[in-house]
Amino acid sequence: MFNSKSKAARRRIEAIFNEIQINLENNYKDLAIGARKQAEETLASLKDELSDKDYAKLKVRLDDYTKRMEGYHH
Repeated sequence: MFNSKSKAARRRIEAIFNEIQINLENNYKDLAIGARKQAEETLASLKDELSDKDYAKLKVRLDDYTKRMEGYHH
């Protein structure tokens, strides 16, 4: 039922989401952009390790961050 690979994958992406959140709170736009890009790449690479339900939830969170950061440019 609970896959240790899935748990490790969720922890990995959650750590990146935490980094995005901290950077947004501190108004570090360039770092937040970089962390969001890293989260996008990591989520795509971990898709096979995550359950469909977990992937969908994490994708929604990533999309939320992307929407919040629409006006951010380098």
